[in-house]
Amino acid sequence: MLTACEYDYIVPTPPPPVIVGDTISFSKDIQPIFTTQCISCHPAVFKPDLTETKSYNALKTGGYVPDIIPANSLLFTKINTGGTMAGYTNAANVELIRRWIVAGAKND
Repeated sequence: MLTACEYDYIVPTPPPPVIVGDTISFSKDIQPIFTTQCISCHPAVFKPDLTETKSYNALKTGGYVPDIIPANSLLFTKINTGGTMAGYTNAANVELIRRWIVAGAKND
């Protein structure tokens, strides 16, 4: 009988570079993250409702993104490393959401 050990090294995806004047679009950049990675659990079963037509209002009125400080954002703290939803997205998406919050979490 033969046995072997194999180690897989996982290299984290680096966050996208910050570009001066870079505009993050809620509908083009943030909502697609929710659509592909979140709405299987967050259509209306669990709050917030992250479906395309309701996500922005659910985040803003539900207190998930109260201001431009990511540490004050329930959305950011849940998806950031160590948060309860951290395993459901990658570092690049977390950084994109952080940059969207810092930029004022605007809806387009």
